[in-house]
Amino acid sequence: MLGAFVLPTECLFAWVSKLVGAYDLYGPVAAKKNQTIFRKIEKAEDLKLDYGSTMTSPRSLIYPSRQDLCTIDRKTHQHKTVTQVRAKKRIIFAIHPCDMHAISVLDRTFLGDFKDFYYGELRHETLTVVLNCSKACPQGFCASMGTGPFLQIEQGFDLVLTGKSKNYLVEYGSERGKRLLDKASGLRRARRNDLAEKENIESRAKKTFAKGLETIGLPDLLMRNLDHPVYERTAERRCLGCTNCTMVCPTCYCYNVEDHTEFDLSTTTRQRHWDSCQELNFARVHEGNFRSSRQARLRQFVTHKLATWLEQYGCFGCVGCGRCMTWCPTGIDLTEIAKEIQRDYEAGRAK
Repeated sequence: MLGAFVLPTECLFAWVSKLVGAYDLYGPVAAKKNQTIFRKIEKAEDLKLDYGSTMTSPRSLIYPSRQDLCTIDRKTHQHKTVTQVRAKKRIIFAIHPCDMHAISVLDRTFLGDFKDFYYGELRHETLTVVLNCSKACPQGFCASMGTGPFLQIEQGFDLVLTGKSKNYLVEYGSERGKRLLDKASGLRRARRNDLAEKENIESRAKKTFAKGLETIGLPDLLMRNLDHPVYERTAERRCLGCTNCTMVCPTCYCYNVEDHTEFDLSTTTRQRHWDSCQELNFARVHEGNFRSSRQARLRQFVTHKLATWLEQYGCFGCVGCGRCMTWCPTGIDLTEIAKEIQRDYEAGRAK
């Protein structure tokens, strides 16, 4: 963190109201059936800051589920890149630490050696304000993955808030984040006791987790046991191939590209949309399908999130948000799959 301030609780919404006037601000709001969703905020009072996990993460705000890439004029044979023209910059407010970590994982994917123009355009114009969690989500295990309940990364975000009894500790991770605080009133510099109180709140939050996963040695163990029977049993008895797990996962990045041509054949629009390794035709190539079974597709999801992502990007592909198991119609839990393999290894039944 670059620096820290304390903001009185009664000044928070007044500050957010000023941000709403200057930026397009997105944040968690109450929706139907006791759900919380991220959407554009019209007034500060719409924010729901005590939310648990959302079904879809804020990734859709910087990596849309469906996106136009370019248009092609079939008469002139010219193409034009589709860019978004906005009058204001955007803020995503009150992002949970696991979801902020997930965005940093997507940054490694789309802004690494090969830079994705469309992702970069939205990412660079979006400021991120993180809200540390005071307790665990029912299916969350972010503490095991090193992604929560408090923010663990040191860069890639703009502000992080920690709710205390009468105020918020506000730490900034970028200069543009610090500039957001110019609109806040009642600020004072954080003192040593404010930071100590933050540590105590984090310690209490870590004690609220009901779910955990031992990750030491896990990637190698999973890769040594690709033929473990847990994959076949779970896939054949429970997996529906519905793709829910990947659609709600905040780090999944796979997409497909399609061309849509007008009926008069004048213009073609190239569009991409989220795709899923759990969909039957995802792995279909000219020689056949190299993941034609549900077993192979389920194994791909588990091993990619908990093993092979490390080789690709130097971190886990799972941030422990628990969405995949929460929204699986049959309750498949990738932590239980991993734990069964761990137990079998300890008992000498796995490699």
